[in-house]
Amino acid sequence: MRRFRPDTGRGIALPDGRVIKAGDPIVTFAARDLEPYRGFPQAVKAAARVLERNKDAIFVFVGGNSNSYGASRRDGKTWKDAILEETPLDPQRVFFPGQVPHAILTRLFQISTAHIYLTYPFVLSWSVLEAMSCGALVIGSATPPVQEVIRHGQNGLLVPFFEPEALAETILDVLARPKAFVDLRRNARQTIIERYALDKCLTRQRSLMAQLLGASMRSVAAAG
Repeated sequence: MRRFRPDTGRGIALPDGRVIKAGDPIVTFAARDLEPYRGFPQAVKAAARVLERNKDAIFVFVGGNSNSYGASRRDGKTWKDAILEETPLDPQRVFFPGQVPHAILTRLFQISTAHIYLTYPFVLSWSVLEAMSCGALVIGSATPPVQEVIRHGQNGLLVPFFEPEALAETILDVLARPKAFVDLRRNARQTIIERYALDKCLTRQRSLMAQLLGASMRSVAAAG
């Protein structure tokens, strides 16, 4: 398995010795496992299109080679292996480090030019919130869980889940003019600070628990 390691210049050292850093045309993708529920097939197809048209782009797909949510393939292959057989990618420009330490993942978010996050209408991943907190520009799927957090053109970008061509065009646009999206990055981080910071979440959770407990106690008293 290819191993990444932190670089003293705040970048990431690749297994071949190259160092990627903020300002490089880096596109990231992160999921617990690389599977259809999280849009891995569409991300790979989009990556292939981007690599053809941008000769400097580097993709990093973080995630395991199993299933977290969806069904396994009937032919016994993993989704990653099967999809890469259908759409091969340049191993010098596309990396699959598996599941990485949190410090590596955070640094990838910090240096990423664009971060892909696609999902079925399903539970939102914590990773997309963390990517936003790191100031990453998230290109997400226009599906209900993502739309609860990301507003297109305000704190990120949204594309149709089943349209890798649209995803590729959006990535190419971001790579061509990254400075045009600085405000979206800033707004993404501000969204997390205002809505998802730990102290704010705990306060809301305590309030909800108090309301539920109060309602339960009133029901008991009324029944008695």
